[in-house]
Amino acid sequence: MKRLLAASILILGLAACGGPSSEDVLTADKIKASESAPELPDIQLSENPEPPPAPPPVENLAENELDNEIDGNAVEAGVPGNVPPAFQGLWGVAASDCRPGEVSGNAILLTADQLISAASAGSLQAVLADTPGRFDGRFRYEDSDQRESFVLGGGGNRLTRNGGTVYQRCIGASG
Repeated sequence: MKRLLAASILILGLAACGGPSSEDVLTADKIKASESAPELPDIQLSENPEPPPAPPPVENLAENELDNEIDGNAVEAGVPGNVPPAFQGLWGVAASDCRPGEVSGNAILLTADQLISAASAGSLQAVLADTPGRFDGRFRYEDSDQRESFVLGGGGNRLTRNGGTVYQRCIGASG
């Protein structure tokens, strides 16, 4: 009985597959249509299809790096430009930092070409990155150049400086 049931299921399964559909049948019209198709252009092959070989690995990396000391305080060259308007304004860590007319406490004032805090002022020397929501610049302070990174958040009312300090836009206060 089990064999009969298995054979019946197999036959019904094969019958369900059916024959070829009318789309699958090759007719004279289909052959003629395929012969009138446009010809493909000739393809030019490269004379050297293989990429050049990779350079051999350096045996001793320490020897290669001896004369290439990295200055951890160096800042990239960048390009001329300004601080985007979305980043400009008076920014404070606390509400008490937002006093009209002065930069005090932990506040910073970003203008088109300066970063001013209560302790120092830096002038923008170069733009290192400028994308929507992020600005990186090289600022010249009294004794050094420093990279400053700013990321906007909170609908443009929150500013994170150098991945650490978070400021809020001071509304109604101008520097």
